[in-house]
Amino acid sequence: MNKSFKLTTHIFAIFFLLIFAGCSDEHAEKGAENQIVDIGEITKVPEFAAIKDTKMKKKAFFDFMRPIIQSENKKVAKSRERLLNISVLIDNGEILSKSDREWIAMIADKYRINMPTIDDEEAWKLLKLRVDTVPFRLALAQSANESSWGTSRFVKQGLNFFGEWCFTKNCGIVPLKRTKGLTHEVSSFKSVNESVASYIRNLNRVEMYKPLRVLRLEMRNNKKPLTAHKLAAGLVGYSERKHAYVDEIRVMIKHNYDLMEPL
Repeated sequence: MNKSFKLTTHIFAIFFLLIFAGCSDEHAEKGAENQIVDIGEITKVPEFAAIKDTKMKKKAFFDFMRPIIQSENKKVAKSRERLLNISVLIDNGEILSKSDREWIAMIADKYRINMPTIDDEEAWKLLKLRVDTVPFRLALAQSANESSWGTSRFVKQGLNFFGEWCFTKNCGIVPLKRTKGLTHEVSSFKSVNESVASYIRNLNRVEMYKPLRVLRLEMRNNKKPLTAHKLAAGLVGYSERKHAYVDEIRVMIKHNYDLMEPL
């Protein structure tokens, strides 16, 4: 039995141990959000580079990342559900419990929202804009793109699948070809889960990704499915390549759509 086959078999074994089922972001996003499974902290990454067959390597990568992305998305979905329920209580003039008030304050802080009072309208607009999920195919495509299919130095040394930067000394990994005068590092994470959670959180609160959030809310308000292809338009600020990067992500989604299908 060759090394590539053994590795692929091992990856599939890991995936099925995770026992996580999902749904298409285009057709059954809510169904995927409602499936709760604790997959644990994932700190080991398969040697994807050892898989020589391109299609097998892509499938192995997607099968590895998919349950982690869906698990982190579910956490955000649960927060959004509670958020909207509390919003209804406020609209109905009901008095919130201490735990609800404390939770809202925590969420506002997490998403960098100034909330002077519990019923502040501007704060609630931002909460509904920011506390939301990311289509899993979009996250899968970006993770593949930014991590070179799980083979990059930043994945191996810092479990960073999305090329995220940090800006304090020793916060991560120093890029080998960092432009002279720049001080950024590439973030390092304790688990793949943490990397995915950070990616979703950044899309939801960093100013340059506001176009994605606005488009997502418009689609929700119009009861349209949140598609990866559509929301990719909001990623212009993710790379210096701007629109060329958006086009590349969309091509990846189109060419690998079936491989990204939930199992």
